[in-house]
Amino acid sequence: MSQDISINSLSPALYVVAMPIGQWGDLSPRAIEVLSQVDVILAEDTRVSGQILKSVGVLTRMVSFNSHSEVGKAGKVIESLERGNSLALISDAGTPTISDPGRFVVSRVIECGYSVIPVPGPCALTAALSVSGFPVTPSHFFGFLASKSSTRDQELDVALAFAGTLIFYEAPHRIVDLGKRLDTKAVGRSVLFARELTKTHEQLIRITAGNCENWFIDNPDRIRGEFVVVLGPSKTKRSTCELATDQLLNMLSRELPPSKAAALTSEITGIPKRTLYRQLTGKSEA
Repeated sequence: MSQDISINSLSPALYVVAMPIGQWGDLSPRAIEVLSQVDVILAEDTRVSGQILKSVGVLTRMVSFNSHSEVGKAGKVIESLERGNSLALISDAGTPTISDPGRFVVSRVIECGYSVIPVPGPCALTAALSVSGFPVTPSHFFGFLASKSSTRDQELDVALAFAGTLIFYEAPHRIVDLGKRLDTKAVGRSVLFARELTKTHEQLIRITAGNCENWFIDNPDRIRGEFVVVLGPSKTKRSTCELATDQLLNMLSRELPPSKAAALTSEITGIPKRTLYRQLTGKSEA
């Protein structure tokens, strides 16, 4: 990012360009044109993206720009824009900032008064939702749940308090755990496990919560690749009172230990503390 004057025709801006999630042919002609014309490409992994770009004749210089370096390099991006350069932001697969790096630099570019221009294309989120058969409105995207068990439970409880279709991303080493939690917390709801979308081993698994964990355990080969998990709406409507209690409990648990959060919620709602504590932690209070 050391060029002083752009040699290309694009105006100074950050172009957020969607990359293929499996099929290289999904890279759009407009994306190829933009990536060929910008001065610098900010790539999550230059080796991965380099193979795709080389195949379509894009020779633009790439700079590594991932979750570990984003904050530190954001200032250099702004300096490059100030010098009149145009830049593209890409991730390994799909659309940048959608559970991928980029949100911080996008917000900084906006704050500094420069344009951020989308070049839309592949996105695992919309691909899975489009074939789910579940209602799109309302739908809520939660990305990856935390890896820590207690936090993971709390985040899933928050998600399940929302009405409508819920969408998660999940890695293979945690997919059985998520299936087990859905079997317990969302029993009876329809689930789509979209595995390796657009890739050779793409699989769309339609199942009912209550059977998820065993489906994976019965065949370990199913526990491979990246997953989009789409949870259909609950068939049982919850009361406004129940939803308000869940919201209060989850808000307090973000600031207080589970026991204290349960005690305060119990005092306000009259629901037994032990019930609320079990809802937060999955176990009885000692």
